[in-house]
Amino acid sequence: MRLSELRTGDKGVIVKVMGRGAFRKRIIEMGFIRGKEVIVIQNAPLKDPIHYRVMGYDVSLRRSDAALIEVVSAADFEKEQATSVQDTNRSADSFILPSGNELQAIALHKGKTINVALVGNPNCGKTSLFNFASGAHEHVGNYSGVTVDAKEGTFQQNGYTFRIVDLPGTYSLSAYTPEELYVRKHLNEEQPDVVINVIDASNLERNLYLTAQLIDMDVRMVIALNMYDELEKSGDEFDYKSLAYMLGVPIIPTVGRTGEGLHEVFDAVVNVYNGNDEISQRHIHVNHGAEIEQSINKVRAAIGKNDSLRSRYSLRYHSIKLLENDSETEKIINTLTNRNEIIAVCYEEKKRLEKALGESSESAIIDAKYGFISGALKETFHPKE
Repeated sequence: MRLSELRTGDKGVIVKVMGRGAFRKRIIEMGFIRGKEVIVIQNAPLKDPIHYRVMGYDVSLRRSDAALIEVVSAADFEKEQATSVQDTNRSADSFILPSGNELQAIALHKGKTINVALVGNPNCGKTSLFNFASGAHEHVGNYSGVTVDAKEGTFQQNGYTFRIVDLPGTYSLSAYTPEELYVRKHLNEEQPDVVINVIDASNLERNLYLTAQLIDMDVRMVIALNMYDELEKSGDEFDYKSLAYMLGVPIIPTVGRTGEGLHEVFDAVVNVYNGNDEISQRHIHVNHGAEIEQSINKVRAAIGKNDSLRSRYSLRYHSIKLLENDSETEKIINTLTNRNEIIAVCYEEKKRLEKALGESSESAIIDAKYGFISGALKETFHPKE
């Protein structure tokens, strides 16, 4: 259950904190850490904010923020047991509610279930990795009203359970195809704990464009450098460790058809999930150049006046998408109280960029991303002469 569902006086133990970037970092710094007990001191009459006590401190959170913190509570446990009573015809008196220490143990156990999304270009070998990991433990899931679907499976390693979703192959996170919309919707609404971005080692520049967009979204990520055996056979030299440092994302070489590197990928997922990966601690933005970055910051400042967006989305990502004339992001902006201000700022910045750069803001952003990727590869990838 979510922290926002607890009533006044209820206690819960934190399982995990969801959300993105600065929001997630701030919530954890406030003491909302996995395994810690939190008490609801008071629910405000108008629902916001809610008064909590955690690690000996009293703090207030908006209900929308508390909804992104998963907890386990005695009330939650009681509901599960009531269902069990109906299923087994056992007496309710035969169940004993867990102690605080037992709840903590339950929370820590649940915290060892990691939700993972596999994202990559079509034909990058993503599904081979998924099949090797999940074996026969898979089923197909879908969103209502959408014509594409995704496979879901499970994988266990070193005491962790990974719930894996193999999302449709997509070249980008734009809003032009059902596949792109599906992947975006999953990343934004399901909030996976970690994204595994599968990259075809034989087509780095094209595949890394999607990686750059995932960096914009501020998701926690591991890169599986797939078909690495083919790159090695070609005689090309690739310093993927240096590229990982540049991107702020751990990169693990893999061979999807044999499962080589798979265990190392999921070890990296655990490290990123637990905040123990040094590379992913470096908060990297794709640098689009001075002119575009100036526009991104101005649009971001206008969007940032809406606290409701901060917890669930990357404001930088939405700023970039607005400058790209993204229709799905425009729908979100149209629901905000200061939508007219945001639209006006964005309009002025698009005009300024077109004048300064001689092309549309959408084209300039795409060019800038490929420029960033090309520069990084120039330093790390050396084809055989």
